[in-house]
Amino acid sequence: MRFFSYLVCLVGIVDSFKHLAIYSRSFELNTIPIRDPFDKNRFRRYPISRPHYKNYINRVSQQQTLVSQQALKLSGQMNRNFSDDEVGEEMINNILNNDNNNRTQEVQPGLRIIINKDMFNPFVNQDDDGPENNIDPFGRFRAGKRNNRKNSENFEIVKESGVTFSDVGGYDNIKRELEQCIDIISNYTKYAKYNVRVPKGLVFEGPPGNGKTLIAKALAGEANTSFIPVSGSQFQEKYVGVGASRIRELFSLACDNIPCIIFIDEIDALGRKRSSDGDVSGNERDSTLNELLVALDGFKNTSGIFLIGATNRADLLDDALLRPGRVDKRIYINNPDKETREHILNIHLEGKPREDDINIEDLVENTAGFSGARIENLLNEAMLVALRDNREKFSAKDLDVVLNKMIAGWQPSDHQFTQEMIDQIAIHELGHAVVGLLSKHHGKMTKVVINLSAPNTPAYTVFEPSSSNIVTREALFEHLMILLAGRIAEEVFYDVSVTTGAINDFEEALKLAEKMVCYYGMGKQIIYPSKSEKYKEMIDSEVATLINDAYGYAEFIIRNSKDLISEGSQILKDDQLLKNEQITHLINTKYENVKLLKL
Repeated sequence: MRFFSYLVCLVGIVDSFKHLAIYSRSFELNTIPIRDPFDKNRFRRYPISRPHYKNYINRVSQQQTLVSQQALKLSGQMNRNFSDDEVGEEMINNILNNDNNNRTQEVQPGLRIIINKDMFNPFVNQDDDGPENNIDPFGRFRAGKRNNRKNSENFEIVKESGVTFSDVGGYDNIKRELEQCIDIISNYTKYAKYNVRVPKGLVFEGPPGNGKTLIAKALAGEANTSFIPVSGSQFQEKYVGVGASRIRELFSLACDNIPCIIFIDEIDALGRKRSSDGDVSGNERDSTLNELLVALDGFKNTSGIFLIGATNRADLLDDALLRPGRVDKRIYINNPDKETREHILNIHLEGKPREDDINIEDLVENTAGFSGARIENLLNEAMLVALRDNREKFSAKDLDVVLNKMIAGWQPSDHQFTQEMIDQIAIHELGHAVVGLLSKHHGKMTKVVINLSAPNTPAYTVFEPSSSNIVTREALFEHLMILLAGRIAEEVFYDVSVTTGAINDFEEALKLAEKMVCYYGMGKQIIYPSKSEKYKEMIDSEVATLINDAYGYAEFIIRNSKDLISEGSQILKDDQLLKNEQITHLINTKYENVKLLKL
């Protein structure tokens, strides 16, 4: 054993002298032999340090430039002045023209250059595909040029949304509000020198079908940035940690494509208020939300990433998500107003052939309270009705058929209405219409429709929705009168022979009266809802008083408008439609005394 140890030491000493001789020869030739780092027979393992290799490569490249210039001058090209780029190109050509198996090329005696072009590729041309390469040692996302990944395992990036604000009908006030957001997204580095905190995101909230997703796409198109559409449900998994990992994956992809917009549809599924009941599924959802909060500000620099969320239930979102510094901007997108509805109609009418009897102004009035999606569906269904009848153009009648189905529904049934029942239905609806027409603070009555194809809703009266979220006590009281007016008209004309058609009216009237007393404080005294029997009796008394007062006022109007209601109901039965202009004309020409009943 001792002899074997001596032998190993002797071999090591001999090998060292061999390496020393090699280095000595290398210094004589003014260069150092470089071996392939992946060569199994290499005699030295370089330190695993990327900066070390980068600095080393720069030094070698500078040295080889000088060497190459000397070599070219010695070869008879002394009259040419070579720039650094020309020398580099000359070196590359020399490299490519040589056999890849050769490791060195001797240009002149005593001069050697590196020709193995793939030698440093593992260190210089390394891809940054992994999430770990996008984060610096301090946990911040790296800024600068990215590798522009098109997608990841669970998400796909859209380079061009193909949608601009010109594709969004109306909503001019919202577009103006988003103009600065566009500048922030596309020129996010501009604001750094002003020491201001730029918004990191916003939330679109409002009823469904009003273009929240479309406006988000248009925002990306206007800013000319990348766009990652995702759904809040994509982060809900039964396995622990999956949701948080997908958040990291999402922001890693966004960092590779900055500036970038992340759009999360139904963000309430991801950003719901954190629970405290200890439920396992709730804990997983909370951890996913926590990861999102950290990704938004935390220790990670997410400049150039803009988060847009869309929800119908903004009240469910966690306060930590909506606080200043995160997604602190909220934009409410309501049902379109009159001007916006006109823009939406014009957009969706393009390419659909129609008859000359279609009036855009009438369509705007008839679609009051409709969302943008319902307006598009109305025109689409009307075109389908025409094509079903082998007609190439749709008409106003087709629109009326579809409109009745959308408002009142359609049920295939063998139910047949008698003439006496139709008369009573018409009287019922004229009661709603006349009281609504004479109301001062309530929305405008637009039309009354009979639709016998829907047994559950054979007739209905349409009113313009309020343009404001703040409603006065007078307007609510008038609405209470309108709800009760249908049953009152039946009682005035038919005495005790009333129908069950007022069931929904009474239900809505009771709910409205309770809100006025308990929540709006519009009763004779302020009553806070309580489980106490005393308070329940007080609430019931106040609700009954409100309903009785509304009933009395509505009955007074109807009893003094019997002739108007009778004639209007006849027009309604004949045409199955009674417009505001028709009943207003009757009042101005034949029933001027009814004007005195206006509230």
